[in-house]
Amino acid sequence: MGYLVSIKVAMLVFPELAFLLTLPYMVVNYRKYGSINKLRTLILYSFVLYLLTIYLLVVLPLPALADVHTSYTEMLNLVPFMFVADFVKESPLVLSKSATWLSALGDSTFYVPAFNVLMLIPFGMYLRYYFTCSFKKTALLTALLSLFFELTQLSGLYFMYSGPYRLGDIDDIIQNTSGGCIGYALGWFAIKLLPSREEIDKQALHAGMKVSGIRFGLSLIIDVLLVYVPYAVSKTSLPFLLFITLYFSLVPLLNGKTPGSALLKFGVEFENVKWGRTILRGILLAAYFCLVPLGLLYLANEFNKGADSLLFLCLLVITLLVLALYVLVTVAVMLLNRRLLFDRLSGASYISTVVKKPLDEKPESDKSELEKPELERLELERVELERVELEKPELEE
Repeated sequence: MGYLVSIKVAMLVFPELAFLLTLPYMVVNYRKYGSINKLRTLILYSFVLYLLTIYLLVVLPLPALADVHTSYTEMLNLVPFMFVADFVKESPLVLSKSATWLSALGDSTFYVPAFNVLMLIPFGMYLRYYFTCSFKKTALLTALLSLFFELTQLSGLYFMYSGPYRLGDIDDIIQNTSGGCIGYALGWFAIKLLPSREEIDKQALHAGMKVSGIRFGLSLIIDVLLVYVPYAVSKTSLPFLLFITLYFSLVPLLNGKTPGSALLKFGVEFENVKWGRTILRGILLAAYFCLVPLGLLYLANEFNKGADSLLFLCLLVITLLVLALYVLVTVAVMLLNRRLLFDRLSGASYISTVVKKPLDEKPESDKSELEKPELERLELERVELERVELEKPELEE
């Protein structure tokens, strides 16, 4: 029952954790690949959910602070393979009696070690498939993760309690590490069935050659925040629209980028009259994202004041419909990776600046090893030609 409670808590906590991780995750992926791969996202977010779940399985349920009166020495077992002795002594299993087999599976001497093994099998699979870890590295990382769990328990949840509320057991580390190694072996199936990490990276880099609408939208949010925070702190009476217009008109004149687009590794370029078109785009962008929606909201508010009149009520409904259409069209254009109106009018296009290093390119060390036989052959041919040239005069004489 305690296992189910931990899993339910993980399901409740995960959406909030995922929300906090989404912005950093998007920034890192746009900087490294220029796009967000759906399969990579599914793998990494499922990995986060998995880690959260097993962590909560380790620490929950929490006892009351007043109920913990244990010492560190009595809650620590450093004798390995005690679980084997416990199984032999306490398990109801009698091999000659098949009726005891099922009851043995339900005994704690079996299901607790079995659960410890099963708990980190997915960890080994993730490490081999996505993180491309070797067997030794997988075993080491699994052992370290298990050690972290045991220290968490032994410390009384980082000394929140006066003593440990669960046993710190060397057998748990042995069982967890065994599970990670089994997971490494089972990771072979994931490698065969799913695209490799290299293929995922190639797909992401290829997609990142084109600047998506979401990538632009995220950079826009970052830029607006960079303008709004100092604007709000300064408490100036000047309109925010003025600062937004100046920001998007003048900052890109330096290198075709704003801090937001530079962070996500893309820039804007024009075919000709760069400075004039840059300023025009900044003015149109500010008008599109600030003047239009704020103007519609202002009109809606004014029409709402006279909503008792049929005319004003109709105007209010029309204004709200126009505002909804504006939002819908903007979102649709960005999701379809099309250029927005201000980009079309100013002739702007976006260029990704992500370094597209060929993933199938062999390292220099590998290249040199491959080129050694060829270099040796060329050197032998050169020596042979020199010898022939030296022998020619002798033959002529």
